[in-house]
Amino acid sequence: MAVDLRPDAAETPPPPEKSRLRKFVVIGIALAAVSALLCLGFTPMVFNSVVQSMRDSAENAQQGCGSLGFSVDDNVKIDGLAADQLQNAATVIGVGQTMKVPPRGWVIALATALQESLLHNYTVATDHDSVGLFQQRPSSGWGNAPANASDARTPVQRLTDPAYSSAKFYEKLLRTPNWNSRRLADVAQAVQISAFPEAYARWEGFATLLVNRITQGAANGVVASQGDPIRCATPGQVSGAGWTVPALGHVGSGFRTPDRPGHAGVDIIVPRYTVIHAASAGIVVTSKCNASTGNCDVDGSPAVKGCGWYVEIAHTTGLTTRYCHMVERPAVVVGQSVEAGQPLGKVGSSGNSSGPHLHFETRVNGEAVNPIAFMSARGAPLGESQR
Repeated sequence: MAVDLRPDAAETPPPPEKSRLRKFVVIGIALAAVSALLCLGFTPMVFNSVVQSMRDSAENAQQGCGSLGFSVDDNVKIDGLAADQLQNAATVIGVGQTMKVPPRGWVIALATALQESLLHNYTVATDHDSVGLFQQRPSSGWGNAPANASDARTPVQRLTDPAYSSAKFYEKLLRTPNWNSRRLADVAQAVQISAFPEAYARWEGFATLLVNRITQGAANGVVASQGDPIRCATPGQVSGAGWTVPALGHVGSGFRTPDRPGHAGVDIIVPRYTVIHAASAGIVVTSKCNASTGNCDVDGSPAVKGCGWYVEIAHTTGLTTRYCHMVERPAVVVGQSVEAGQPLGKVGSSGNSSGPHLHFETRVNGEAVNPIAFMSARGAPLGESQR
C-alpha cells in the first residue's frame, strides 16, 4: 500500500512571504468575526457564548448528513441569541425548506441576515432605506413584487415580513450562477450588493451551526433534486456546510497513528492522475514544489523530504486544508479564489512518498485535526477504513 512517511518531519517551512500570507488570511478572518460581534453590541458574556458556539461549529460540528423528513425546531435554545433571533432564523430556514432550496442556501441566507441585522427584524430604516432581516432597500427594487394577487402592502411592509424577505433572497440566490459551490461572501454579495462584501464570510461557521441546531444536522446534507432524501456529499457535490470530498478512495495511513505519530493527515489511496478537488471554497495560500531534491516532476521516495507539489487553501473561521504529492504543477496559484469541488491538480507521488496517493490535511487555527472526523462532521465523509 502506498503511503508517505512522516510528512510533518519531512516538510520544510514555507517561505516567509507565503507564511505571512497564510497567517494574514486566517488571522484576518478571526479578527473580522471578533470586530463584527463587538460592533453589533454584544456584551462580554454574550460575546463569549457566541464565540464559543462559533468555535464549536469549527471543531465539533454535528455528525451526519441530515435525514429525510426533518422539521424546523422552533424551541431550540442557543446561548447568546434572543427568542426573536432564533424565531427569525427558523423562519429563514423554513422558507428555504418550503421553496426546495438545498441546505447550502439556508446557510448562505442566515450568514447574510446575521451580517445585515444580526437576525433582528428592523421595521424602521437603519441605513438609508434598508429594512428587515436582510436590510433590503425598496429604492433598489426590493419589495416591489406582491407576494400574491391580494398583497396590497407597501414595499417596506413586505420587506419587514421575515417570510417575504427570505423568499425574495432565495429567489435571487437561485438565479446566481454556481451559488452552491462559490465562496459564501461572493454569493451573498451577488444577491445583496454590499459596501463590505467580505463581511459576510465571517458568519459562515455560526450560520452552519444554527442550521444544524435548528434542523438536527441538515446543514451537512446535500439534495440532488426535489423530493430526494438528504444525504452526504460525494466528489463534485457540496454539502450544506460547504464541503465536498477531495478524492474518493480508500483511506490508508491514518491521522497520527501509534506507529506514525507525526502523520498530520490521512492518505487517500487513488490512482495516479486522479483529479483532486478543493474540499471547500477559499483562497489559495500555497501552491509550490516542496521537495528536498528540488524536483517535484518525478516520483519521490521515502528518502526525499517534503510534500512534493502541494496546495494549501484558507477557508473561513480559521480553517485550512492541504493537498500533497501531486504529479505535476498545481492548476491553481497563490491568491486565487477557488470554489468547492474545483480541480486543484492531479494525484501523484512527488516528495516524501512511496506511491500515488493524496495526503490530505485539515487544520483549525493552524493545528492539525483528524480529517476523518472533520470531514464527516461537514457531510463529506472520506473513505471509512483505516489501518
